[in-house]
Amino acid sequence: MNNQNSHFDHDFYSNGTNGENRSYQTGNTYEYVFSSGHHGAPDGKPPKGNGGGRRVLLSVVTVLLCVSLSFLAGFGGAYYAFRLVDANAQGNTLNAAPSKNDLYSNDPEGLLDKAQSAASVYGSAGEDVFSVSQVVKKVEDAVVVIDVTVTTGNSWFGSQTSTGAGSGVIISQDGYILTCHHVVDGALSITVTLNSGNRYEAALVGSDSASDLAVIKIEPKEALTYAEQGCSADLVAGERVVAIGNPLGTLGGTVTDGIISALERNIQTKDGNVMTLLQTNAAINSGNSGGGLFNLDGKLIGIVNAKYAAEGVEGLAFAIPIDSAYTVQLDLIEYGYVRGVIDSGLDTMDINFDNFTWTQQTQYKQKFGIHCSGVYVISSEYCAELENADRIIAINGTAVNSSAELTSLLSKYQVGDTVTVTASRNAVEFTATLTLREYVPDYIEQK
Repeated sequence: MNNQNSHFDHDFYSNGTNGENRSYQTGNTYEYVFSSGHHGAPDGKPPKGNGGGRRVLLSVVTVLLCVSLSFLAGFGGAYYAFRLVDANAQGNTLNAAPSKNDLYSNDPEGLLDKAQSAASVYGSAGEDVFSVSQVVKKVEDAVVVIDVTVTTGNSWFGSQTSTGAGSGVIISQDGYILTCHHVVDGALSITVTLNSGNRYEAALVGSDSASDLAVIKIEPKEALTYAEQGCSADLVAGERVVAIGNPLGTLGGTVTDGIISALERNIQTKDGNVMTLLQTNAAINSGNSGGGLFNLDGKLIGIVNAKYAAEGVEGLAFAIPIDSAYTVQLDLIEYGYVRGVIDSGLDTMDINFDNFTWTQQTQYKQKFGIHCSGVYVISSEYCAELENADRIIAINGTAVNSSAELTSLLSKYQVGDTVTVTASRNAVEFTATLTLREYVPDYIEQK
């Protein structure tokens, strides 16, 4: 893969002042793709599962980076940049489906309509399937248009309001809607338009950046058509699927079809996490994010969330398997967040002197006492022994050379575990103990 000329792009349409897709590079690796018009978790905290690196910078560094990135990337927002990785890729694997034995025991009250596994050599839809037109007639009213309003900008250039659009799928008769985290991320307001044309204001129920899933809710005045969730574990490569969404933010209800190109494509995010996604060749464009991927039995088997964008590349789109999304939905509906995700309380920053100019190196040395590359603490919420500008060297004796490695290491532990952090301050090594807590979003804590 040539990372110089390609990137993964979330399919979220922005109608802001800088709606075009933009990207910037750090070294030779693409980190973000700008298209959504905003960024950050809905509560201003880091992606869940990113226990090692909240990218909140100390004030002076923040100003320097905001200025440089504004010129490089405009005011666009970002979510993930992806790259294909080997099936045995290291890192925290996200979107891994629970076992079939555990899948259906998580919803004893039957809140969501989830089909039992019916494995077949023909795939998740079985042998007796509908035509594409019949599938569309069955499920089109369950797919909605989502419009959001966000505020973007920084202290140097001021704030501005922009709008964006994505898609969503109604998953219950009482108005719960499943979409992507990056569609509603940071939204000041969320409006849902049904296939009938009726519009409703929606409330955020919960959002999880690690799985890129969110649940919103409307209070309908009409009977809703909702999607029955299928069993993505029964999918087979080559099985036909139908995608319905809102490409370009203006073409709600657009139908495309294709096949399942691959079942478990591992995609690695900038933070070192690995998402296991379905690959499809159905035509996907900006605005499709959060829309449904259906089998020919009319069951929801995936939530569209990304495509591969590069000159000369076609038919590489990705969706979150519905089995993976199922337990996330239930947690979001019941608790407003996904339980059991660790929070280290650490805000960290990677510093690479090889990429700095002489002036930048001098600034870091003189202002912050930083003299070498490494992972540096911006702030530590739960461990008073760690201070701003401390360099993290190892976790429980395992070396750490980047925030992605820190995230990957911490992801192997559970809430309540205590780890030993080896760090350096003013060239003197020391150890500190850090107890990992459960990540609870601010919007939950403030309720």
